[in-house]
Amino acid sequence: MSLSSPADLAPPDHARRTRTQLAPPVRLDRAFDDPEAVVALIHKGAPYKTLSAVHRNKGETSGGWFRNFWALGGKVVFEGAEPFFENTRFIEAAKQSFQAEVIRPVAMMTNLNLPAEGLPAHQDLPFFRGAQNREVPSWMLAPMGYSGLFHDWAIPVASAITWFYDGEGGEFEYWPEGRKHPSCTEKPPYSNAAVLADNEYMWHRVGSVGPASERHLYDDLGHDAKLELTPDHRWRVTDEGREVALLDYRTVRLSVLWKGYCFKDEATAAAFDDHSRDLNNDLIAEIFCDDLSARGIDVTKPADFAEDAAWKEVITRIYTPESAE
Repeated sequence: MSLSSPADLAPPDHARRTRTQLAPPVRLDRAFDDPEAVVALIHKGAPYKTLSAVHRNKGETSGGWFRNFWALGGKVVFEGAEPFFENTRFIEAAKQSFQAEVIRPVAMMTNLNLPAEGLPAHQDLPFFRGAQNREVPSWMLAPMGYSGLFHDWAIPVASAITWFYDGEGGEFEYWPEGRKHPSCTEKPPYSNAAVLADNEYMWHRVGSVGPASERHLYDDLGHDAKLELTPDHRWRVTDEGREVALLDYRTVRLSVLWKGYCFKDEATAAAFDDHSRDLNNDLIAEIFCDDLSARGIDVTKPADFAEDAAWKEVITRIYTPESAE
């Protein structure tokens, strides 16, 4: 199996980026002009699905992580989110951080975390030209990023995380200069504060949430578990239609994540819109297979990414956060 010339496949030079080109984080003491309305909209989103259900990752649990999308693909998909999606504070911070003239809001979501152990350092699911959540399974995007094989197609994305949480733990730790340098940490009580950063390339993590005695109570929640807000302002967790927990409101960590494409100028944005040099499934499989072959690993090119369990096992085992460090 052989690849075409990289010059034939890669996007224009001005669209490329590498792991070493981290945009500096920007801290916002006030993320939203009307934080109460943001929290009210979070409440409106209940009942919430697990992270694995939202991303259609069958057979996986989410460890007490629930999510709802407010916007996808540049379009608002949750009624009432329109004024928050076009957040001028985020757009101006993204221009500053990424030295970009054109910012296009692309996605927005809420994250609700039950008590749980902290996550390992990681990078967010990357965005690639022609290969995003709509074109490939979400589980494959992380290996694509960690592999280092697809950076020529990476789209610069600013991520702004805003927190509404004053409970125990739940800090946000991040490494703006790389894992070999000291980290920075944002800690609760959070109240409408945000950090905008290059999370597709910057290592970061969520610290342990809640009291230590409660951090493993939700490890085995089912794929279809639900999180709902009760009339008396508590969080109810149900699994297979059965109530498994009733939590105090402040026990659940609330955050809102906004993402926007960052283009150096209008010409760069136009190159992205052209789509002539996008990735496609065949090319993705070919790039992976060539790299695996060079490593001495035998793998069959999948006919269908979503259904080939053997392909998923190899890709997720080989291309991990540890392999990228």
